[in-house]
Amino acid sequence: MKRPVAAILVTLAVVILVGFRVEAQTDPIRSPLPAPLKVKLGMTNVPALSALWLLPDYAAKYNIQMEQVTFQRFADARTALASGDLDITAFGPQDISLALGQGTKTLVGIAGVGSGNDCLIVRKGDDIKDWKALTGKTIGVGAGSISWLKFAASVQENGGDYGKLKVINVMGGGGNYLKALQAKEIDMAVVWQPFCAQAILDGFGQYPTIDHNKSKTVGGLIAVLAVNRNFMEKNRDGVQRLVVAYVDVLKYAQANADKWANIYAEKAGLPVPVAKESVRITRLDPTLPLESIKRISKFLSENGVIARDVTADLPAAYTYDFLSKATGKSAAELGQNQ
Repeated sequence: MKRPVAAILVTLAVVILVGFRVEAQTDPIRSPLPAPLKVKLGMTNVPALSALWLLPDYAAKYNIQMEQVTFQRFADARTALASGDLDITAFGPQDISLALGQGTKTLVGIAGVGSGNDCLIVRKGDDIKDWKALTGKTIGVGAGSISWLKFAASVQENGGDYGKLKVINVMGGGGNYLKALQAKEIDMAVVWQPFCAQAILDGFGQYPTIDHNKSKTVGGLIAVLAVNRNFMEKNRDGVQRLVVAYVDVLKYAQANADKWANIYAEKAGLPVPVAKESVRITRLDPTLPLESIKRISKFLSENGVIARDVTADLPAAYTYDFLSKATGKSAAELGQNQ
């Protein structure tokens, strides 16, 4: 007797589903390492990277034991990774280019982080509606930061002359930008979250109409996840599982913004409303836009931030191997030509 078509389809669906489950369970990049691997992870307290506080729990499933070391600046994390004091960290998309400019080739970019996070802030009621309106304004920047790069590139792209702007280099942390803004020492701060959120929630700041995250030269990229080259060469299986865990962490945080904000609030010692405003304008995504990073590098050399153009060295300083296997996407789909 012939079986009904519906029954055959149900049986086929079950077989396919079971097959997928078996494949997932036996996928080598999602299986524990045969021996424990100890990894040092560098952390900085910025909203986009706060999801990485979850990485040790996700990596533990693969027999990876992670120690987290906190840094105040991307530059310090970069130095520690270059020397091998760290195995993995995230820092600005310009940091590998800066290291190459100093002759350091021990950093390898393996994934992106997302876009947003960097922000402009003005005093409440003092909107800046177009780029021409910057003339005569006193602008606080952190020269060399990714937020500064986005701003300087945006000025040029919109027909301005950065060299003619009234720019002040603000030293120290983002809180110094807010003090200068409140004291009317500057009219706009080129900064990053959570400092814009703090100004807004404290009632004295607002976002201007202009947005430097839309720069065509630099793009909106926040940061790059990188590993120490020696660590990568000795532990390729471990790095692969770290990237798998990392992709899962980004997916979880993006889908659970409130939990992500609560983690950030706890680790950074911030009120939850400030943390929520900080992550609101941030989009997590492991895409790694290499052409954008090349343009950043070119911009840095043309503006004297690094002594030579290291664009030709960048392809060897980034790899899509781990991210491609973790996501099932090609390098082109993951941003190689973006």
